[in-house]
Amino acid sequence: MEEERKVHKRRLSTIKISVNEISEATKKTMVLRVITSVILAIIVVPAIFLGGWYFLALVFLASFLAVFEIMAGTRISKKYWYIYLIVIISVFAVTFWNFFKKNFAANIANGYVFLDITKWVVDVGFDTIGVSSFLLATILIGLFILLVFDKHFNFDIAAYLFLLILFSGFGFQSFIFLRLYPEFVAVEDPLLNTLGFFTSSFLVVYIILGTIMNDIGAYFIGVLFGKHKMAPRISPNKTWEGFVGGVVTSFVFSLLFALIVSWSGHPILSILTHKEWYYLVLISLVMPLAANIGDLFFSATKRHLNMKDYGFILAGHGGILDRIDSLLLVSIVASMLIILINNQWSLLV
Repeated sequence: MEEERKVHKRRLSTIKISVNEISEATKKTMVLRVITSVILAIIVVPAIFLGGWYFLALVFLASFLAVFEIMAGTRISKKYWYIYLIVIISVFAVTFWNFFKKNFAANIANGYVFLDITKWVVDVGFDTIGVSSFLLATILIGLFILLVFDKHFNFDIAAYLFLLILFSGFGFQSFIFLRLYPEFVAVEDPLLNTLGFFTSSFLVVYIILGTIMNDIGAYFIGVLFGKHKMAPRISPNKTWEGFVGGVVTSFVFSLLFALIVSWSGHPILSILTHKEWYYLVLISLVMPLAANIGDLFFSATKRHLNMKDYGFILAGHGGILDRIDSLLLVSIVASMLIILINNQWSLLV
């Protein structure tokens, strides 16, 4: 028996977890990323919790900066301002479509001048996501006109801009939906109608947490233990170990957050409580998967454009799009799931 214990002990001593050696450059990048994240949180977190016009102003600024990063991929000079203007208007139109549409309609219905912004309400219209086919056709026609008459424009640029306008526009619109939808339904929702601005932000905090923890888990697990490349053709630094680490980290933290706030009496939505834990499990699992797809999509785009980063405004992270690429797709997918759940999985919404 004693001999068996010694053999078992020797076997355990031979089992070692192989940890990658971290270079000085990587250590500096880690520190820089953490510092930038803290500064970004100081700016973003108050707007997220306050909601309302503060939150819309945050999205407006982010989408405005994102347009210039999108345009950086075209290599078109800023002196051709009309192209920038078209893209800015297009992104804003998709992002704030429901906001403008419902406020215009409400003003007309109440007998106000439809452009009277003093009568506008922030949470009007955020019961769903979407845009009109008329708007999409208008954007497409505008790009076609540039393609035909502007020598600085070609088919690749037109296709790239149309795709990025839709992706970023729907992503930002979905992000607004996730923050303002709880306030929209609070009037008729007995579980939410007593909530203040802090607790009404729990839904979007849940989505942000699921996205950020995937990035954090994937980054640190990948750096420390990554051995097997995931998609070297698109993103040579991503590993399967990092992918699994990100998914597990995101799933655990986001699910625990949703369950804890629900048990405390402040669920993220009345249709997403601990009693509907299976929906929370579904969304918590889908979020990191969508985050990875969104990140890989933007990585593929940058590789096609021969760009390392979309921008440089966020030290250690790149640009706005480099930081929120995952969040955009997660917001779209999570919004779709929430709308489907709220409509008993009917696609006729």
